[in-house]
Amino acid sequence: MSSADLARTLKSLCIAGDLSKAVRLLCQSPVCPGARTYALLLQECVNRRDARLGKRIHARMIATGFRCGEFITTKLLIFYAKIGDLGCARKLFDGMPQRSVVAWNAMISGCARGGAEAQERAVELFGAIRAEGLAPDQFTFASVLCACARLAALERGRRVHAVAVKLDVGGNVFANSALVDMYLKCSCPEDARRAFAAAPERNVTMWTALISGHGQQGRAAEALALFDRMAADGFRPNDITFLAVLSACAHAGLVDEGLRRFASMSSDYGLAPRGPHYAAVVDMLARVGRLRDAYELVKNLPDCQEHSVVWGALLGACRKHGGDVALVELAARRFFRLQPGNAGKYVVLANTYAARGMWDSVAGAHEAMRALGVKKDRAWSAVEVQGKVHTFLAGDSYHDECSAIYEVCNALTSAITEQSVGATA
Repeated sequence: MSSADLARTLKSLCIAGDLSKAVRLLCQSPVCPGARTYALLLQECVNRRDARLGKRIHARMIATGFRCGEFITTKLLIFYAKIGDLGCARKLFDGMPQRSVVAWNAMISGCARGGAEAQERAVELFGAIRAEGLAPDQFTFASVLCACARLAALERGRRVHAVAVKLDVGGNVFANSALVDMYLKCSCPEDARRAFAAAPERNVTMWTALISGHGQQGRAAEALALFDRMAADGFRPNDITFLAVLSACAHAGLVDEGLRRFASMSSDYGLAPRGPHYAAVVDMLARVGRLRDAYELVKNLPDCQEHSVVWGALLGACRKHGGDVALVELAARRFFRLQPGNAGKYVVLANTYAARGMWDSVAGAHEAMRALGVKKDRAWSAVEVQGKVHTFLAGDSYHDECSAIYEVCNALTSAITEQSVGATA
């Protein structure tokens, strides 16, 4: 088989949706395809978030001595950034003699979706791309604003906004959606509404960002009003819009309104509810003590992988809002059947048992984690003070002012305890 024949066969397999067979044939073939075929295969891996096959393609390139130019290196960089392997992405990025805006965007976007340290790196890379003399585009701004939002880094977000205005990128819906989301996540709803009002073009994504942000801040009435205004303006809500609305109703305890909106997904808009929507309804019902109603909603759902989120939501609801042990264990069994390696839910289960004094069951949950080799990532949070973001891990002792912080926390705990005792005396 010639290189051209191999390329045609691999392309046909990709079109037919048989990526696994295409990669297997690639690795068995004595000839190598060209850069365009490698790019096609890598793009399929990106689309499917298939880390295993993408790494096999990269390994085949290395084994055959294929020389990656800027185009293929950028494709590899995008692949590794999309699957969250920032270590490999960084090596490829640092090794590029020349970097296009696309390469910078892939690196910034990958970092923005990572943890606090990676998100800090995304903001740093934004400064670096400007220092290189390249003009950031709307995707650059969308990614760095996303990082600022997740870090709650308001002042840096404002500076990024100023650069966008200076470079006249403010008219793009991608950048504006991220800008609205950033201001809302940084608790600046007025700035978010101003950015939304000033946008020359709007789409469902921007409306959804505005609705979601108001809902997360407990402004459910405003979120629902925005949803109705969006529909009145001729924009058709999507499944993410409905997820934002259901979450807003759950946080505000608007169960009847939330159930009505949930029903309207299919009746008014022809949208089939997915796992996250059912999970939002479970949370909504659980918050007002209707755990049995939540169970009735989900018990007949099929055991598809997507619905693990629903059983996980029911398990978490039992932990937060009560629920008998039988329901807890049923939800746990159904969840772990679908996601046996989820560390967070093992901790939820163990904490649920502990709240009921079931110490043997707590030990069993911890033993199950050890047997599966499951480890829970440490929780973290961040706060911006005078333009500097301070990140804290659970049990952290590395901050420069760690002793002073713990001293203040202990003093607050003591003050709260004394007030509580005084109130009940």
